Amino acid sequence: MRVAEKQLWCLATAIYFEARGESYRGQVAVAQVVLNRVKDHRYPDTICAVVFQNQHRRNACQFSFACDGIPEVVNDRKSWAQAEEIAKKATQGQLYLTEVGDATHYHATYVRPAWAPRMNKVTQIGLHVFYKFKNGWLFG
Repeated sequence: MRVAEKQLWCLATAIYFEARGESYRGQVAVAQVVLNRVKDHRYPDTICAVVFQNQHRRNACQFSFACDGIPEVVNDRKSWAQAEEIAKKATQGQLYLTEVGDATHYHATYVRPAWAPRMNKVTQIGLHVFYKFKNGWLFG
C-alpha cells in the first residue's frame, strides 16, 4: 500500500507521542489501532484524520497527545526514527500483532475511560490495554 509522506508523518507522530516509552511491540500495537480505525467505517478514512480526530475538543480524542493542549516537540531522534520505521512497515503490511487484531481503542493502565466497560478487552502490552467493539455495538 502506497502511503503519502504526510500520512506516514501522522502515524509516526501518533506512535512517538503515544508510545515512545513502550516496547517495540507496544509501538506497533498503537500503529495497528490507528490503521484499524482507518479501515473501520465508524472513523475517518485517512491516517491523519484518525490521529487528529476531535483535536479541537480538549481531552476528548483517542490519541491524547492530539488534544491535551500541550505543544508536541520531538526531542528524541532515536525514538522518532523508530516511530518512522514502524509507520512505514505497518502501512506496508510488514508488521501485525495477532493479539491486537482489529482493536480500535486502547488506554493507559492508569486511566479508566467511560467507554472501556462497553468494549471487549483483547490484550495488554506494556502500559496500554487494547479493545475492540463488542458484536453489534456501535458508538453513539
